[in-house]
Amino acid sequence: MTIDKIGGIGGSGYEPKRTTPVKKTESKESFDNVSISDTAKQKASEARLQSEVQSITRKILSTPDESDRSVKLKEIKEKLKNGDYDNLNSDVLNTIADRISETMLGQ
Repeated sequence: MTIDKIGGIGGSGYEPKRTTPVKKTESKESFDNVSISDTAKQKASEARLQSEVQSITRKILSTPDESDRSVKLKEIKEKLKNGDYDNLNSDVLNTIADRISETMLGQ
């Protein structure tokens, strides 16, 4: 019995498959866009003012009473202790912020 040769082994007759190169497509850069509504800006401003009022309240309450302080200041301290100034509307907060800035800037 004899076996006939079907194909060669090695480099003769063997060709690897050729792959087609991937074409690069042009991609347009896109950027994300974030916008903040006017309502959100107003709420953030009110929260900042409320925080500032609470900070000033803590400072006022932590200072010791002096004999030369006016009666008005004592009344305000009592109102702060009772929580009368905890939830203020935006108009009151804006007025307080204006007065604070006038005091700090000396106008």
